[in-house]
Amino acid sequence: MGKDYHASQISEPGWYIASYLQRIDPVTAYEDKDSSHEPWVLWENRILIRASDPDQALRRTNEHLSGLMSDYTNSDGVLLRDSIVGLTSLIPIYDALEDGSEVEWIDHTGETVMEMFERVRDTSELEAFTVPDRAKDKPG
Repeated sequence: MGKDYHASQISEPGWYIASYLQRIDPVTAYEDKDSSHEPWVLWENRILIRASDPDQALRRTNEHLSGLMSDYTNSDGVLLRDSIVGLTSLIPIYDALEDGSEVEWIDHTGETVMEMFERVRDTSELEAFTVPDRAKDKPG
């Protein structure tokens, strides 16, 4: 018999959004055993996961993430480690995926009006209109 879930935990269309932290550092940072250094690159990534319930979504997310970790040498000859730090959220999608569908929401209840307006960005500051920093741009 399956686990009982609240209706808010189930995605009727069968999709979840998994968010995770991915970090890229020189391998020497791990060998020094000094975890206090700042990572070269730290991304929070979001992926779509097809699943019938939260347990399956978690299992499938972990399967996808297990294949992402690796060591490689960048164009400057620095040996880097690409690792997954962990999950930051796993959210059910409630609507069928199509243009204009809501896929994620965040509860900001209790924010002041000023806090609300501070989060609104100019078009030029939206991620789709900016170029992110890359690990290769940092000194090695």
